[in-house]
Amino acid sequence: MDEQRQTEVEIEEVYSGDRNMLAVNELMPIHCVGEDDMEHIVDMTEQFSRTIDPILRMYNAAMCATTARLEIIEDEFKYRKLRCPIHHIDTRLKSAKSILGKLQKKDLDLTLSAACNNIYDIAGVRVVCSYIKDVYLIRDRLMAQDDLFLMDVKDYIAEPKENGYRSLHMVIRVPVYFMNKKQMVPVELQIRTLAMDLWASLEHDIKYKSLYQGVTADFSKELKECSRLIYQAEEKMEVMNRIIER
Repeated sequence: MDEQRQTEVEIEEVYSGDRNMLAVNELMPIHCVGEDDMEHIVDMTEQFSRTIDPILRMYNAAMCATTARLEIIEDEFKYRKLRCPIHHIDTRLKSAKSILGKLQKKDLDLTLSAACNNIYDIAGVRVVCSYIKDVYLIRDRLMAQDDLFLMDVKDYIAEPKENGYRSLHMVIRVPVYFMNKKQMVPVELQIRTLAMDLWASLEHDIKYKSLYQGVTADFSKELKECSRLIYQAEEKMEVMNRIIER
């Protein structure tokens, strides 16, 4: 069997007791099976790339499949000449180093198995909407698709984080069709409004600029107040839009 064939993605999902578990051994090249320890192989650039790439391709495929579903929803609204609830869509695939760092932060085994079965935001899709009601409309349109499986949902719009962060987070499993089988791959989906996205971007910028520039000032109260004011303004804008769309 040639090396290219050895690196073909052959993913087996384990359903015995937990439908969320993924076995990763068959994702890796045959000569790399047994080298599951990420810390051991992270410095071996070429081998590490061959080992992790099939897994990242799997998550990239799931990310693309999720984006395609959202674009179909978007296209349908435009075709029907209705106001589209989706303003734009962003995607993000975690790098190998980022995955390793998250395993270390969570004090998990530094293995590919631990990564696949404990880190559900390797593939991430962010949907930015105009209004709060659009967030839940997109959620409902996706959940009406009976081949998606909802793993987890956290509504930080109804119950914001302590720092004022607001967004709807969902982890869904998306069917991805390979040459000879279907796999259900987790994707983290964040759905938020333009205003929420603006706040999150600026909060991140202020937080990390303060960190790297050694600023000791605590802006947590100010950021939380900004979040409250932005949400208050959003609610007023939503009322105006509701009157227009009657």
